[in-house]
Amino acid sequence: MLRNMLILTAGLVFALFVSCEIGSFMSRGSEPILRAEAPSDPETRFVETRSGRVHVLDVGTSDDVILLLHGTGRSVADWQEGLSERLSQGHRVVGIDYYGLGLSDRTHSGRYGIALWAEQARDVLDALGIDRVTVVGHSAGGAVAAIFTADHPERVNRAVFIGHGMAMDPMQIVPLLPGIGEIAMARTAIFSDIFSEAHERRLAAAYAIRGTRAALLTFLRRQYTFDGLRLVTGTYEDIRRPVLQVHGAADASIPVAAARSLTARLLDARFLTFPGVGHDVHIEAPEPLAEAIAAFIADTPAPLPKKHDSEI
Repeated sequence: MLRNMLILTAGLVFALFVSCEIGSFMSRGSEPILRAEAPSDPETRFVETRSGRVHVLDVGTSDDVILLLHGTGRSVADWQEGLSERLSQGHRVVGIDYYGLGLSDRTHSGRYGIALWAEQARDVLDALGIDRVTVVGHSAGGAVAAIFTADHPERVNRAVFIGHGMAMDPMQIVPLLPGIGEIAMARTAIFSDIFSEAHERRLAAAYAIRGTRAALLTFLRRQYTFDGLRLVTGTYEDIRRPVLQVHGAADASIPVAAARSLTARLLDARFLTFPGVGHDVHIEAPEPLAEAIAAFIADTPAPLPKKHDSEI
């Protein structure tokens, strides 16, 4: 009996190993480019930071800066669908492609996830010489924004979470399965909804870069294990800045109830629901969202910087 169980276990492990290798091989066939050679658009550029090269969207000239953090499998292409243009009319808007996604570097094997990306955000601000921001995160980007705000309150005036809550997106279940996830991801051209030809072009360019699907799988698995533990053990309670939660009433990825449950964990939060809008409020309703963010900024003055001990 024991011998049969050992044989069965060994066979299962071998099958999973083979499936992972097959999926990885298939992914390499879909990712012919080793590294992005040029920025995607005139309003984007590459910025060298202490942790690597980052593809950055940078529009507007105001001293009041908004930092945009995208969701799972996305890039700054999301913000280019209308929100960044609207926000830049009164603010400087900076968006980043996470390491492993978009056109940023893929040199952090095994570490792709919300903790790494929160530190990446700090590195980009340092490289650009930006002290403080309003941080805006969509979906998984809300988790990045939460960690960044909790860990670096001196860099954050306020935070906005869009379509963010503690719930499992149905789209992310299959990729979690070892072997099956590798094959499923290899067969996926773009792990995202598409909203326009330009959106598809920008995302497709990112998914042609070697290591994209492996990075995305690493993130998906870390968020429900190592990185996810951080979110359930105090991160939101540690935020000491005003938070605006924005959610589409028709969100099929993250239920409104899951988003509302975060409100009880936040010290200073307000909740805004967009009727008839789904998970991608920033793309489906950029004009009213930009107005809501601008009003939130105007209504929540930036905290005064703390004096140094020598000045007290």
